[in-house]
Amino acid sequence: MRSLRFRAALCALLALAHGPAAAEKRRCVVAPLTALGIEESEAQKVQRWVTAAMSGVPRHRWLVSRRIERILQQPRFRDCAEEQTCLGAAARQVGVDLVVAGDVGSLSGAFMVYLRLVSRDGKLVRSANGVLDPSGGLRAAARALAYRLLDPDRYTGSIVVDVDVPNAWVYLDGRRAGRSPTARLEHVSVGTHALRVTHEAYRDFVRFVKVEFGQTVTEKVDLSAYPVAGGEMRLVDHTKPRPLTDSELPWYRRWWAVAGFGAVVLAATTTAVALLANRTVSRDSEVVVGR
Repeated sequence: MRSLRFRAALCALLALAHGPAAAEKRRCVVAPLTALGIEESEAQKVQRWVTAAMSGVPRHRWLVSRRIERILQQPRFRDCAEEQTCLGAAARQVGVDLVVAGDVGSLSGAFMVYLRLVSRDGKLVRSANGVLDPSGGLRAAARALAYRLLDPDRYTGSIVVDVDVPNAWVYLDGRRAGRSPTARLEHVSVGTHALRVTHEAYRDFVRFVKVEFGQTVTEKVDLSAYPVAGGEMRLVDHTKPRPLTDSELPWYRRWWAVAGFGAVVLAATTTAVALLANRTVSRDSEVVVGR
């Protein structure tokens, strides 16, 4: 009895030592990729790239053996890359939780890859596609494709916002994300995001920032160059047109131009009235009314 308890305690300690991530690892295998308009050897080369990239994704354990290769090369599994039920049967046959299958073609020297992740019960978990270009950025593109397929929650980058004034609020896509002078935004999904920095003494800074997978974008914000007039923050209703200030008006709409133009019009009107009045009087004096 003591021996059994000792073994149980030892197993529990080993499980804690390896951590929860080790216990959550899912067994996976990559099925032969279907070659679309390319040589079979090229498809196998792309498969090796994809497998190598996927091996770096945490919580996944990739099984590779001669036995698995022979099973997946069987005609009933070789031709079922697009049939989820068949892929699920292949996963059960080789004893894994997930199987990756897909197609690979070529365009202008780059490889177009479309992958599917299928569970052992024949259900499509996720799909992803990407471009692998051997001429540059191959490893990064393969790694990005692997994370998009296996762990999209970690398909992220980060943003560092460096503001030249303290106590400014940093917003990302409308949500408050940090405060200056330096705010580091982690786990930001890949793509374009709206960045806004606000401070009561300065005008808002708004910028669209593009985030790449596994990369850190640094955005420098110079708020001190845009102080609020009078040192007070004014709420502006952007649904209504804002009246232009005197400095923003064209010269012909400024007060001195309008006043001068009004004076000229008034003088011209007065002169015209006087001339008309004199002409009317002289005409009347020359007319003789008949009897």
